[in-house]
Amino acid sequence: MIKIKCDYPDGAVAVPTDVIDKHLKLAPAASFKVLLFILRNSRGTVDAKQISMCTGLAEGDVLDCLDYWESHNIIEITDEQVSEEDAKAATGNAKTAEPVVTYEKKAEKVSFRPLPVKKPTQRDIAKRLSESPELEIIYSEVQKIIGTFGYDTQALLLMIYDYYGFSPEIIITLIQHQKCEGKLSSVAIKNKAEDWAKRGIDTLELVEEELLAIEKINKAYSAIKGVAGFSGDSPTPRIAKHLRSWVIDLGCSSELIEYALIESENVLTDAGKLLKKWMHSDLKTPAQVKEKAKKAIPAQVQKSYNTEDVGKKGVLDWIKKYASEEDEEK
Repeated sequence: MIKIKCDYPDGAVAVPTDVIDKHLKLAPAASFKVLLFILRNSRGTVDAKQISMCTGLAEGDVLDCLDYWESHNIIEITDEQVSEEDAKAATGNAKTAEPVVTYEKKAEKVSFRPLPVKKPTQRDIAKRLSESPELEIIYSEVQKIIGTFGYDTQALLLMIYDYYGFSPEIIITLIQHQKCEGKLSSVAIKNKAEDWAKRGIDTLELVEEELLAIEKINKAYSAIKGVAGFSGDSPTPRIAKHLRSWVIDLGCSSELIEYALIESENVLTDAGKLLKKWMHSDLKTPAQVKEKAKKAIPAQVQKSYNTEDVGKKGVLDWIKKYASEEDEEK
């Protein structure tokens, strides 16, 4: 059973001011959707699956939200069973509103705002650290990863935490990734955090998918950099964008990408057009592309006559005819 720890009169939904004051800025937006559902059904809700069905959130996201509220001692999760009557009532309450329409997961525009230019002061950072145990965990773990860090990184970590609502696990994973990439400058960390926020990468599941995608992109880059004439140990943002489209979106192999670059004389946009054309035609290897091109060339037309003889014969016939016409006129 998932049950709010505070009692409120039936028919009223009250959000404790302490929750608002401490978590309005820090908690992910979806967490309040989950909390409101729990508050509305104070006799208990069944599980994350029921909340997912009634709120329209993914079950994995609901579990993350529940972890957040439980870790802050706002809710309790017990083995106690919710009565069938209460379970039906909770689901029925959600159905009094407009029905929730769910769609298959697909790319969509994500609400995004860049991190502010003005940084928090040292006093702001110290105050927030005293207020948030999660922030303390972030700073402690980041120090273990990169060693002692200065004011710029301290301020940046606080802004990422406050503005994007990333969990400690996501921020720590981001820093660990940046260390592996050798990109621990404040600018590099800021760019990566903003990129994730812009693309809606805000759960550990999505972070894992992103890191696997980056690994595939880097592997493809290493395989083709010699042929393509790329320099540097890792792709530039522009090259990485192309590789993401080719490797992740289209599912191209390194061999096919290399062949497309050769055919397009290393013009990335032209290579992209070739790859899209080939993949849509289910041509996934250079050998398949070559075989398809070979079949497209028409067989050589076999001549059933001698061109030279025909030419000579035609000229001779014309001369004879002309001479004959002149004789008749005389």
